[in-house]
Amino acid sequence: MKNIVILGASGFVGNELINMCINHPEINIIALSANMSAGEKINLEQIKRKSTIELHYQKISEIDFSNVDFVFNCLPNEQLHKIVKEFPSKIRVIDLSIDFRLHKEQDYLDWYNFKHESPELVDNFIYGLTELNRSQIITAKHVANPGCYATSVLIPLTILTQEQAIRTDSIIIDAKSGYSGAGKTKDKEQLLKEVYENIKTYGVGDHKHIAEINQELTIHNKDQNVEVFFSANLIPVERGILSNIYINPINLSAEEIHKILSERFKDEIFIEVIPLNNIPTTKEVVGTNKLIIGVKKGYKNDTICIVSVLDNLVKGAAGQAMQNFNLMNMIDEGTALI
Repeated sequence: MKNIVILGASGFVGNELINMCINHPEINIIALSANMSAGEKINLEQIKRKSTIELHYQKISEIDFSNVDFVFNCLPNEQLHKIVKEFPSKIRVIDLSIDFRLHKEQDYLDWYNFKHESPELVDNFIYGLTELNRSQIITAKHVANPGCYATSVLIPLTILTQEQAIRTDSIIIDAKSGYSGAGKTKDKEQLLKEVYENIKTYGVGDHKHIAEINQELTIHNKDQNVEVFFSANLIPVERGILSNIYINPINLSAEEIHKILSERFKDEIFIEVIPLNNIPTTKEVVGTNKLIIGVKKGYKNDTICIVSVLDNLVKGAAGQAMQNFNLMNMIDEGTALI
């Protein structure tokens, strides 16, 4: 049994994690932080499942970390790097923010516009793309959970990059996300007003997740630089991500690209590659830890569209964090996940 704390537990992702932790046989929740909601009892009806456990939010300063084994960090970006050195050294961290995803200190300034206050700890965080980095995650002290968009993109693209199956200088990604991806910095009603009968493009060429996508693809491209063109869109649904990834294969057909992906992920419990020319939808993954990949050939042989869908709050955040927790503790990977 592991004693855990969830920081930033009152947000969309935090609620998903509470739900998973309550139903995990090897987790004991020690504390939940939410500075703005400190003292409030948690409405378990709100997180979908009932429990006899009585929980309430605390300020971080009120939490006793002396008996904590794991911290799940769901705080807003640019918070954990300021406080992580205050944790007892035995604590293992699974970070769902951007604070430890990048390897180079300068990249935090260039992409995120903040100076990292714990650069000496960056190398202690393994990039937690579960299906691709299992062997490193199992032995990791800390894990940097990937971004939701990055997960949807990197799962298919990393394999194709490793296989040198595609050109890496012409990758275009057009991704869409439900409004829960904006987090709880705005209330739900305000978010609904923004997206009602509306689609909003943002992060064109400068979205925060581009940095980790480029970084990871470059690593898997024998350190030859990869830079994708990425844009994001906020759409009028609560949750779900759909990424259209346009690639140019190198002397390979759509059938061969599909076969590479199908073979690589055929034994994965949470990754599904559907038959060629079929297109997945977000309805198929909402509320689950699944990621579904479709491969569609166009009228031009030199361009293929890969469609990747996931739930941004589950496989794109809390679910993948729980997968990583399970791996780090040699527990069945699917425990507490759908």
